Amino acid sequence: MSDSNDTSALDEKNEEQNESQDDKYASNAVSFFITTLQLCVIILIYFAFGGLLLYGTKLGQTNILPTNQNCSPYTDNKPTIPEKTTSIFTNAFINPTYSMKMKFPHDEYNFSNKLLDMFSDYKKEPESNFLANYFISILEGLLCFNYSVLNFILNGMNQLPEAITILFGGIVFSFIFFGLVILNNFYAMYLWFANMKWFFKKNNNNDTGEPKWEDVKFASLDNACAFGLVFLFFIAFFISIGFFPILSIMLLIYCLCSVFSYKFLLNDKSSSIFVIIQNVFKYYKVTIMTIFSILVVTSAFANMGTMPGVFSLVTLGLVYFGMLGITIFKPIDMENLTPIGDFDQAIKKCIKKQQPKKDWSSMLNFNFFGGGKDLTNQLKKLNKNFT
Repeated sequence: MSDSNDTSALDEKNEEQNESQDDKYASNAVSFFITTLQLCVIILIYFAFGGLLLYGTKLGQTNILPTNQNCSPYTDNKPTIPEKTTSIFTNAFINPTYSMKMKFPHDEYNFSNKLLDMFSDYKKEPESNFLANYFISILEGLLCFNYSVLNFILNGMNQLPEAITILFGGIVFSFIFFGLVILNNFYAMYLWFANMKWFFKKNNNNDTGEPKWEDVKFASLDNACAFGLVFLFFIAFFISIGFFPILSIMLLIYCLCSVFSYKFLLNDKSSSIFVIIQNVFKYYKVTIMTIFSILVVTSAFANMGTMPGVFSLVTLGLVYFGMLGITIFKPIDMENLTPIGDFDQAIKKCIKKQQPKKDWSSMLNFNFFGGGKDLTNQLKKLNKNFT
């Protein structure tokens, strides 16, 4: 009777161990599947962002981003930029002397910016207000700063091999993004005080159809109000400083979204950013699948154990050498290639409109009670009487 009970208890224990091992194996298999799925999503997103950066480097080479506040869309001055044809998908691993061609048309769409155009239109309004222009100047300064930095960085990355941009660009750009957010905060602080000159301006349009900005009179109520605003905004600075990081992130995201919204031609055909991403997955398939396979095999060893890991490694080797008839490691031949061009950035020229020069008598024009010009004229008349 005792032997029978012992045997029964031993069988139950073995069954529990087998069930425990089965549950553990099933749990490991689920973990492996989830990890593999996560790796697939992460790699897709990462290389899609690499495609966006690759597109951005070509845009940086054209130098058409709004980086100069003396040019449109900040002002009416149209910049002079030679239209640049850039080389993309140089595919250095196969044939480094040929590539596809990409061109950003110099049309009204590509030289417009919805937010900056809105600011520019308001500044031209006859009833344009100095306080609104103060805030607009801060926003325009931050936008111009972000576009200038992005243009410099993207053009610099354009000098690197495309594979470097696609493989490491996402990591590098994440640090650049957070660095830009920090710099934006400090620059916003500077612009907060630097643009207070708007407090000392008054719009005397006289129904001319456009604003006419003049300095407020030295001894006047407007001037007293201006100094009052300086004091008020000095206090408001310490209240508002907590919102600067939010503003910086929002403006930087807007700049990035606008960067990726330009129209372009790929091999003389109208295209979109999604075609660039699609071609990244297509022409860098071997690189992407190599990275994905290495991560999957590593996950198999970590989640499933030694034997499944070795099996996945052997399977990967058979696929790589083409023994299973799977061609995921076979490069795709590129079509419609032409000789590769240069990588020099287009030169932008923007001639600032010359302000009319003041004569020597303007030195006496302090606008003291509005009598500076009258005083000058009286002195001239007095001089004629004595001569």
